Amino acid sequence: MNIYLITSESFRLIEDEVKKITKNSSNILTIDLLEATIEDVITEATYVSMFNEQKYIIVKNADFFGSGKIKEAEIELLEKYLENPVSLTTIIFETYNKIDLRKKITKAINTKYKIINIPPMYRNDLIPKIRNYVMSNKYKIDTDTINYIIDACYNNYDLIISELNKIFLYYDENDKLLLSDVKEMVSKSLIDNNFKFVEAVINKDFILALKILEDLYVLKVDPISLLMLLAREYRLMVSVLILNEMGTNKFNIMKELNLQDWQLDKYVYSLVNYDKKTLYSYLKRLAQLDIDIKSGNLDKYMALKIFLLEIE
Repeated sequence: MNIYLITSESFRLIEDEVKKITKNSSNILTIDLLEATIEDVITEATYVSMFNEQKYIIVKNADFFGSGKIKEAEIELLEKYLENPVSLTTIIFETYNKIDLRKKITKAINTKYKIINIPPMYRNDLIPKIRNYVMSNKYKIDTDTINYIIDACYNNYDLIISELNKIFLYYDENDKLLLSDVKEMVSKSLIDNNFKFVEAVINKDFILALKILEDLYVLKVDPISLLMLLAREYRLMVSVLILNEMGTNKFNIMKELNLQDWQLDKYVYSLVNYDKKTLYSYLKRLAQLDIDIKSGNLDKYMALKIFLLEIE
């Protein structure tokens, strides 16, 4: 199997699946469709190593398998490649949005290759997942502490892992994570501030956003989690905008994007001040900032401040 389509709301769960497929290969290339085209992907896929080494291409933001759109010529180019893919190249498409199995291109992947659809995680899924993650890092945790972390992080798996990684720094190997300690390190008010920051940015209240960011800096909140939350909001806004343009009714938009009524109303209200081009540019910029941070070229908090100044 050398073509995959992975869909999930969680970038960490997608990363887990990618690691299973690539098996720690060093020959991995990432292409973001917010910056590149399907033609770029196909061109790269046809280049084969002179050493006959398996190559993996991770294609991020492949939203055209769902409500996203690309040029028909690109779809045709991909369909042609799918008929006779290069055996030494594995392509892994990733999308944070729901896919549409009625689409011809999605059907082609589903028929001949593999779709990995990772559903949203609820409490019953999160409890064993968190316990295993803590144990794999050589710590211990009880169910009460797990439940507190889930509630504090609003069932968001990516945020939960981010918070756990910070908590681990406080303990020695084989220690048990104590609820009393965790409550001090992961307070609900702190998580509330994360979401208030994102809400301020989305509402373009930059004075408030900068003030909250300063508070979060003092509290040592990881800016990566804030970038992640912002990107998630912008992606959902793009999806709502596209589905609305397609004439999709409110009920089906909620079903498609797994949103509550109040959440959809919030996005519709916010979209008055946005268009697709702007939202795509924000997503592209956040992706670049994430790369700059992880490569050590830019301070985390400085990256967020730069982003706020650029979009003000």
